[in-house]
Amino acid sequence: MTISRSLLAGITGLAAAGAVYFAWTQQLTSPVTAVAITKDAAPARKAEPKPKTVRIVHPEPLRETGTITLTGRTAPAEQAVVASRASGVAAKRLVDIGDKVAAGDVLLVIEAPEVDQELARARASVEQVRARLDFARVNAGRADTLVKQGHVSEQQRDERTSNERVAEADLAAAEAEVHRLTEVQGFLTLRAPFAGTVVSRAVERGDRIAASDSQPSAPLFRIARLDELRVELDIPQTDALKVRNGNAAKVTFAELPGESFAAKLVRRAGLIDQASSTMRAELTMPNPDERIPAGLTGLVTLDISRDRVPVTVPANTLVTRDGRQKVAVAEMNDGEAKVAFRAVSVGRDFGERVEIVAGLGSEDRVILSPNALLREGDTVAVTMATVEKASGQKTR
Repeated sequence: MTISRSLLAGITGLAAAGAVYFAWTQQLTSPVTAVAITKDAAPARKAEPKPKTVRIVHPEPLRETGTITLTGRTAPAEQAVVASRASGVAAKRLVDIGDKVAAGDVLLVIEAPEVDQELARARASVEQVRARLDFARVNAGRADTLVKQGHVSEQQRDERTSNERVAEADLAAAEAEVHRLTEVQGFLTLRAPFAGTVVSRAVERGDRIAASDSQPSAPLFRIARLDELRVELDIPQTDALKVRNGNAAKVTFAELPGESFAAKLVRRAGLIDQASSTMRAELTMPNPDERIPAGLTGLVTLDISRDRVPVTVPANTLVTRDGRQKVAVAEMNDGEAKVAFRAVSVGRDFGERVEIVAGLGSEDRVILSPNALLREGDTVAVTMATVEKASGQKTR
């Protein structure tokens, strides 16, 4: 009886174990369960790294005006050397150094009696030639009549006609000589060519003045217009291309401390002198009270033009890559901000900011303090930095 119970218990245990094994094998072969296990066992994808965050600023246009300071010398706005085209003796000198004259005012009267005599003789010659012309015309008219009647040959008529033409030419020459001597007589009175100031004279009453038809006399007066001055200066080759007509300037003189005078560039030579590597330029400067004398040397501060307005950026935006100075900018590409390193030309150093003369515009987005981990084409997230933070200054 005891053996039968033990046998029964063993059989029952084997049956239970078989049931458990059957259920387990069914789970392994079930499609739903297999999918679930495979799904749970698949490895998870790696999360994409977040873009680096960078601070950016916009370059600021350089608001100051570029200037250069050069040495210049004042000169009259207009000046003329007055000489005589007639010989004679100075009879009257009506002006002296420093006198103001108007256009056409008499400066000097020259006596030349021989010119008057030559003019009188030329006028008399005109009358003689005119009389010969009248006689030649009468003879030519008679010859036309007599040749038709057969009393005069055609050769004689032609000779008389020729004599008439010669007399006409002689009359024209005599009249031209009268006009010449009349002009010479007018040269005996010297007049001011324009309103100005007598700045020099080299003649006294009684002086002998010698001139010829091809050569005027030595200079007698010098007239200058001083209500406006020219300022002459030589611009170095390095700045010659930056200078434009119309540029404003300020002129100062050591003799007038604390004062400056406005001027404007009006003309350039357009030629670089090979010896000095400079280009001559002239400015005009009003001088209504003639306070500034011509020939005075001063300093000219001249505004210069720039073909492209430079910008400034914080000094900590500059990096050196491939042996060149560059800045990192955040450029939009397919809706994302990408890093690009741009070569720039650096101008002046203002300490916390530097001047960029080429390579950047005010619309560019420049990255502050780009580190060595940034690479060309990296995607970044941008935040705008204030000007104070960009330049390293504290907000007060």
